[in-house]
Amino acid sequence: MKIKFYWPQCDLINGGWVKECIDSYWVECSYEEAENYVFPYLIPKQIKTSIMLWKQAKGVGYRGSDRLCFLVSKDAQSILPMAWFYPFSGHWNGYSPFVDIKTIEITKLEELLSIGL
Repeated sequence: MKIKFYWPQCDLINGGWVKECIDSYWVECSYEEAENYVFPYLIPKQIKTSIMLWKQAKGVGYRGSDRLCFLVSKDAQSILPMAWFYPFSGHWNGYSPFVDIKTIEITKLEELLSIGL
């Protein structure tokens, strides 16, 4: 799994805007990685959404269409299936809360706790 972006003090937790923020990460993974390491944390509706967003990315020819995308809080208590384009500034009217970072590779979500950014 790859982390390409970081959202310091993210206030989008479990699908809603909150006052108590936590650092979150943009995690991209293959279908197999999602199936093994992310889907076990999700409810069936979230899995279905993840697959739908992945298929949509493939349909528009997104170059990373072999990846599923998730916004994951540092403690992995919030995992949101996301569309591939979410971190980019056009979505945020010129301001994105995401910070572009050197790609970090992880093998399981628990490793997010050890990332020091």
